[in-house]
Amino acid sequence: MPERASVTQGVQMGVETTPGTSVAANKKFISIGVATGIKATSNIFRPAGQKFSSSAPIGKEWTESKIEGIGSYSELLWFLSSVFTNPGAPVTQDTSARQWTFTPAASSEDSPKTFTVEQGGVVRAHKFTNGIVTDLEFKINRESFDVTGTMLGTAITDSITMTATPTTPPEVEILPKEVDFYLDPTFGALGATKQTRVLELTLSMGSRYAPLWVINSAQNSFVATVEQVPKFELKVMQEADAQGMDDLVNFRANTTSFCRIACLSSVLAGAVSQKYALNVDMACKVADVSDFSDQDGVYAIEWTYEIVYDGAWAKAITAVLTNKETVL
Repeated sequence: MPERASVTQGVQMGVETTPGTSVAANKKFISIGVATGIKATSNIFRPAGQKFSSSAPIGKEWTESKIEGIGSYSELLWFLSSVFTNPGAPVTQDTSARQWTFTPAASSEDSPKTFTVEQGGVVRAHKFTNGIVTDLEFKINRESFDVTGTMLGTAITDSITMTATPTTPPEVEILPKEVDFYLDPTFGALGATKQTRVLELTLSMGSRYAPLWVINSAQNSFVATVEQVPKFELKVMQEADAQGMDDLVNFRANTTSFCRIACLSSVLAGAVSQKYALNVDMACKVADVSDFSDQDGVYAIEWTYEIVYDGAWAKAITAVLTNKETVL
């Protein structure tokens, strides 16, 4: 029998209709990967008078998967629909382009998408259900648009046959040269003031969901996930010039600023003019500031923004993704 070679351990995902109920994993991604890890708690017991433990029964078992890859206008649709919320039906733009909008609720339950995830190859494979993105991070500089994160899932089912003939979304990656950053004083002005000396952006979207564990012999893992207080944070490293120091005034005055990460591809998603695109808009307050430092030979400063709810805007963060995908 051939060995289970690491190089052949592919990953496929399918959107679940009911969280935790397995579906065919009919999508295969080539820009963003998911690496499965088994997690468990053991109650190790050592009787009195004995030097070695005698038992180690499992208490909880689940999967925790690492998300790692590069920004993709196509594939981010699945990951944003989980860490943010279900975007609903897309709006058609320019005949063939589809615009998806993700806006987490401020005080009511979100409805994130969950996934059945299969990993393996012909020799052996496994899967887990109720896969949900708990953390997602974009790190952007002129070298790369990196995507990392964590996906939570139920205990794996081993020795499965993977779903045949999965489809792959179009490969349209977010190039660093396609990214701009804007900072404006009102949400109505979003996108007006480009920051021209930004060196690096890090958008962290975390602490979204936690597992619910119950005493029930019919369940071999957690039964559901529950929303937590989210931790959404934006870090902006920029030259400490006149524009880069503007936020010192906002920091001292506790002023809300409105930020936009804008990505616009040169590739058409529509029939005539609509291109692949991603805009992430945020209401932000400066929460921390770094020491001044040397970055690529310039005197730089990093502002850390807490993403906050703005009553007039009626939201804290929203993302709009344009691609060719018609359904999740």
